[in-house]
Amino acid sequence: MIGSLFFLSKKWKVYNIEQNGTIVEMKIVKLPDYCGLTRGKYYMDVSYQGDFFTKRIPVGFCDTMKIGQSIKMKYIAGEESILFPDEKALGDLVAIAIIIVVAIVSIVYGIDSKRRTI
Repeated sequence: MIGSLFFLSKKWKVYNIEQNGTIVEMKIVKLPDYCGLTRGKYYMDVSYQGDFFTKRIPVGFCDTMKIGQSIKMKYIAGEESILFPDEKALGDLVAIAIIIVVAIVSIVYGIDSKRRTI
């Protein structure tokens, strides 16, 4: 449950970027040579006003984009995460909330069943 609370706080920041972030032009500074395998995890590095960000990219992304090219991203000053303009974070937030609720119910059930046996 404690781990879920940690992830909830991180995803809440990402959700805040989704809701309140502004779309800015960032410059791609690093791309993988190849990102065509479906099981791979690929990342790009972008820069904006002297700050650098690492963003996970979908399969095939590096076939359409090049180093030095500009890309639109959602951004809030001071945050370490960025989002693609159409990226959503609500699903992750809901999943973490469900895990927390299940953990709380399990703890309450465990305490209650222990009380009944004593």
